[in-house]
Amino acid sequence: MGAVAAALRERGLTVTGSDENIFPPMSTFLESRGVALNNGYRPENIPDNVDIVVIRENTEGPHVGEGGVLRKGTPFEVATQGSVNTRTGVERCVRFAFDLARSRARKHLTLVHKTNVLIFAGDLWQRTFDDVAADYADVATAYHHVDAATIYFVEDPQRYDVIVTDNLFGDILTDLGGAVSGGVGLASSANLNPARTGPSLFEPVHGSAPDIAGTSRANPIAAILSAALMLDYLGDGDPVEHARAERIRKACIDPVSGSTREVGATIAARVKD
Repeated sequence: MGAVAAALRERGLTVTGSDENIFPPMSTFLESRGVALNNGYRPENIPDNVDIVVIRENTEGPHVGEGGVLRKGTPFEVATQGSVNTRTGVERCVRFAFDLARSRARKHLTLVHKTNVLIFAGDLWQRTFDDVAADYADVATAYHHVDAATIYFVEDPQRYDVIVTDNLFGDILTDLGGAVSGGVGLASSANLNPARTGPSLFEPVHGSAPDIAGTSRANPIAAILSAALMLDYLGDGDPVEHARAERIRKACIDPVSGSTREVGATIAARVKD
């Protein structure tokens, strides 16, 4: 995102129901959500050197729908919701995070979980993290409970470089990151299949916002930044495509006001200049 801009990106994707027709199960397991932190949009309490990448495993955990309800609607109702975690799913996520951390200047990776409460799933994550770490002696590591991480995201976000976490915690942390860094209207996402055996999807984090449809109040910046993520990914290291992506990101740095169409037109003009 450049020297004065920072990014918070999250990776993972839940694939259920009819979506399986587009994304085969387990094919797109990394999602990248981007939030630009810069002098224009950055809250005053957030330093301009924050650059966090959150790697989220998002095909497992509570999102798989394991659980059930007994005696629903009665005073004796019981509901259970399990968190399903596999060594394969966890390790591919953790290894991707280590590879990413190794490629970055700080070379630091933090595991975020709740191992003191989720003693079975947390133990799998911690053991996998420790096992994979042995292959990355050049990457420094740390562990934080998720509740501590939420505090640091607000009070001391610059302590983080790359974070790896499970489905649920990644969902929460990245939404918080978007909120404290300027708003989810700036947050882009890339649902990735790193193996490139299936399609990837690029979209704003905030969804379609039907409550403001037709009012010209929707912020298009997240959609525009999603296009930049697409160029980076599809370019697969091509410097020309990367330069185009950087041009889009640069056009979004300075604040823009106005209607949806006006904001989009201003940024489009910047890209052309």
